[in-house]
Amino acid sequence: MRISRRGAVVFSTVGLAGLLAGCGGGAATPETIPVTGAVMYKGKPVEGAEVAFWGPGAPRAATGITDAEGKFSLSMFDINDGCLAGENVVTISKMDGAKAASGPTPEQMLQDPMALAKAAAAAASNKDSGPKSAIPEKYADRKLSPLKENVSTSNNKIVFNLAD
Repeated sequence: MRISRRGAVVFSTVGLAGLLAGCGGGAATPETIPVTGAVMYKGKPVEGAEVAFWGPGAPRAATGITDAEGKFSLSMFDINDGCLAGENVVTISKMDGAKAASGPTPEQMLQDPMALAKAAAAAASNKDSGPKSAIPEKYADRKLSPLKENVSTSNNKIVFNLAD
């Protein structure tokens, strides 16, 4: 069987495109450690809190939303993949009034960590109006938060007992 010159060019172009696509032209995703935990405030679980771990040199925060028992699981690049190893600054925020009608639901934020970041940015720009923090605000500010966790494979189940 003989291939025409035009067929050879098409075949070569398609083959080259396939080769380039398979070479992983993008940057590699850093390795993560699965992290689970719980958030408690005044001895009770905090439902609907936004938990973020800000890792050393991380391109973004690993985030999670607490359930009715205060439990969370972190997602950074994929659902429940965790966060980067090392010392992470932790922020936790929870607004009274639970769900904002215009914002994403906790389930949507679990599926899309960027939705969590957008909701947090929107909340930060409206400090004077809207719902008030249900936990001390120091936990929501990355610069003020006293919460730090040195995440490793042996330290990846974390319970936060928040105080005033």
